[in-house]
Order: sequence, then structure tokens, then C-alpha cells
Amino acid sequence: MTPATKQQPVVVIGGANMDLTGQAHSPLTAGDSTPGAVHATAGGVGRNIAEALARLACPTRLITALGDDGFAEDIARQTSAAGVDLRATLRVPEQRSSTYLSVLEPTGEMRAAISDMALVEALTPAALEERRRDLDKAQAWVIDANLSEEALAFLFAIADPARPIYAEPVSAAKALRLQPYLAQIAMLKANRLEAATLSGLSTDASLETLAMALLERGMGRVVISAGAKGVWGQDVGGTLHHQPAFAGPILSVTGAGDTLMAALVNATLAGVPLPDGLARAQAAASLSLQSARAIHPGLCQAAVQSELERKP
Repeated sequence: MTPATKQQPVVVIGGANMDLTGQAHSPLTAGDSTPGAVHATAGGVGRNIAEALARLACPTRLITALGDDGFAEDIARQTSAAGVDLRATLRVPEQRSSTYLSVLEPTGEMRAAISDMALVEALTPAALEERRRDLDKAQAWVIDANLSEEALAFLFAIADPARPIYAEPVSAAKALRLQPYLAQIAMLKANRLEAATLSGLSTDASLETLAMALLERGMGRVVISAGAKGVWGQDVGGTLHHQPAFAGPILSVTGAGDTLMAALVNATLAGVPLPDGLARAQAAASLSLQSARAIHPGLCQAAVQSELERKP
């Protein structure tokens, strides 16, 4: 994959957390303990995107909030080892880091999960103002909708129209936080439910209708992901392109969408045409599907190229 050509970093602003996943070796029984395996790995939408961008040779700086605990140290270590610049990351004394805890059946089906993401609220307008120099020197921003409404309002108020903003809605509920700023978003990557929520249309609407409705609100590019069915992308004034998903083994779906977003951002900044960018993004996402970690540790430009050449 072609890296972004400018030397200024892409600044990612969003959430970071520790993903704790327990997968049972036999069917779960309520009220009883079950043998299984527990894995801990750095996660969070913004952090995942930042790691994937860095692994794709794009200079990347992450603005997120970490607590004052062992999880924070693990998140920082894993993220910086991938090449992400953490100098603008906020460390919050005497607070626990964001954590996502999930319990899976032997089949991989999730039985229950607890999301403790309150720490992202520490990214207040005041905290972001303190990082204004990092924001102003970026070649592009990537924003996830885990940010509070106040933080998003601040960022879009100080945004330079010449600097592209790429947005990840995270969920249908959080996507609504982006609605006032659609005209300022250069690229949105959403699933069908998020696209329908932001456009005000039914989830039964065609993907072409959903994409057009969002482009009419001022965005330059819309990408709608549909899991195993692939991704659809359209530029303003252009036609809708479809890229099927790559066939291959799936170890974990966690992080695949974030890898897809990172690869789309990288390809867009490098001037790669949309159809080729969609193919490269799917190749990158297919690699993350093959890893128990959110972002495949072997993700790199050469690995993406190999995946593209493997496609029939």
C-alpha cells in the first residue's frame, strides 16, 4: 500500500482501552465458572486506527486518554511499539483506563460484555486546546465518535477547511454526535445502520441511496461496510463502487473495521483512486481477521500487497 506522502503526521483523536476477552472451552452455564482462555490486548477504535496507520508506514500521532494503572502501561507499550507517537496522549492521575470485557461461547458468539469507557470524557475542549499545536500541525485528522459532544464541537470549530477530517461513527447511537458536522467530513466510513441513522433513512434503503443521501450533506467520500458482503464507496459526483470481502480464515473480527478505516485513510492521502483504495483496505482488513489481536502485528505494506496478489 502506498503510504501518505507528507511528513506531517495524521492525528487520530479518539478512544483507547484494554480489551479483555474470555472464551469458554465448553458451553457457559449461568452462575458457574467455566474453563477457558482469557486474552488481554490493547484496543479502542481510535487507538486501533492509529496502530494500523503506523504499521502502514503513515506517521501517526494519537490523542487519547489513559488512566493511572497497569492497563495504561500495557496500552502505551503495545501502541508505541507499533510506531504510534503518544506524546500528545493525556494521562489522567488516579483514574482507571477504559476497559472492554467480553465473554464468549466456544463458538465465538458473545454471551455478555461490559464496556467501561468513561475516561474518554477527559478529552475535554480544554485538554484538546492544550494539544492545539499537535492538531494544527497535522496533515489530516481521524476522529471517532467516542468523543463527547463538547469535544467534537471544539474540534470542528477550530478545523482548517484545507485539512481533511476522516470520521468513524463507532455505533449508531454515537454516530448522531457527528450529524451537525457532516459537511466538514472529507470521508465517513460507516456500516448500514450507522449510515441510515446519519441520513435519516430506513435501514432497508439501498446502499446507493444511503451513500447519495450522505454525499448530499456535503461529504466528499462515503464508504459503507457490510462485513462478509464487502464494502461500497462513492465520491461526490462519482459512481458507487463495490469491493467484495476477501475469502480467508477468521480468528477474530475485532479490529477489522478499524484496520479498514486506517487503510482507507492511508490510500486516500496517497491519492489512490477509490476502487483501488477499497481493494487495498479490504486486503488490510482481511489480515486483521486472521489475528487474535485487534490489529495484526504483521500488518504492513508488503503484507497488504501479498494479500492483494493472493486474491483470485
